[in-house]
Amino acid sequence: MYPWFNDVFHSFTSRYLANKLHHALLLSGASGIGKYRLAQELGNALLCKTPTQQGACETCSSCLLRIAGNHPDLYILESEKQLGVDKIREGIAKLSGTAQMSGNKVLLIPNADTMTEAAANALLKTLEEPTANTYLVLITSSITKLMPTILSRCEKHALPLPSLALSLNYLRECGVEDASEALLAAYGNAPLRAEAALKGEEEFSFRTFNDDFQALLAGDASSQALRLAKKWQDNAVLASQWCMQKAHGDYMASQQPSDYSRYAQCVDVVKTLQHPGVNRSMVLFGLLKLFQR
Repeated sequence: MYPWFNDVFHSFTSRYLANKLHHALLLSGASGIGKYRLAQELGNALLCKTPTQQGACETCSSCLLRIAGNHPDLYILESEKQLGVDKIREGIAKLSGTAQMSGNKVLLIPNADTMTEAAANALLKTLEEPTANTYLVLITSSITKLMPTILSRCEKHALPLPSLALSLNYLRECGVEDASEALLAAYGNAPLRAEAALKGEEEFSFRTFNDDFQALLAGDASSQALRLAKKWQDNAVLASQWCMQKAHGDYMASQQPSDYSRYAQCVDVVKTLQHPGVNRSMVLFGLLKLFQR
C-alpha cells in the first residue's frame, strides 16, 4: 500500500470489520496517485477469509486463489476505450449468483468515467440494490464525467494528492536520485506519473525537457529556440505547460512585472496550443524566444 493511503485504507478495513462499510465506493482523485492500487488492496481484504485492519492475510485459500490470478469472486471491468453496456451486464450477471468461495463478491471498475450512458444506466440497479455480500469499487480521475445518478448511489471518497515529503521519499526509494519539488510539480505532484516518466515509460520526460531548457538559457541564438521548437512540437502542450511552470517560478521569486508578463504569455500559449490546426512549432518558437535574454 502506498504510504499516503494508509489512513484511508485502515478506515475502510476497520469499517468492514465492524460491518459498516458501504457496498458501493467511488474513489476519485488525480491520475498517478495510486487509486487503483488502493481499490485492489481493499478488494483483497474483502475477499480474504481472515482479514485484519492491515488488510488481507495472504495465506488463506481465498488469498492464494487471488494471488494465483483466478479468484472466482473477483471481477474487474476494463476496456481500451469506452466501457459499454455489454461489459457492464456481464459483470452484473457474475454478481447475481452466490459467491463461489462462500464469502464476498467484489467488482472493480478502474475507469468508471469511460462508461457509456447505457452502461451507467445498466449499473444503477446493482448499485442501489446489490445482491448479498457484494461490494463495488469505482475509480475515476474525472468525476465530472460520471452521471449524477451514479454519483448519488455511491459513497464518494475524494483522494488528495500525497504530501510533498511522502512523494519525494517514495521517488527516492524507487531510485529517482534527482527527485525534487520542481520535478514532482512537472507531473502534477502525482508521484506515480513522475516515476513512470523517469523510468523511461514516457518518451518526453521533464528531465529531458529541463536539460534542453537549460541549454536554451545558456545560448543566445534563435537557432537554438527553433531547434527545440521542432524537437518538442509533438509534445507542444506539455512543453508549454512546463515553460509556464518555470515562468511562474521566476515571477514568484522576483515579483517583477517583466516576469509576470512572460508568465501571462505562457498561459496564452498553452490555450492557443489546445486548438487544432495550430502550427505548434512556430508557437513554441515564439514562446521559447521569451526566455532568451
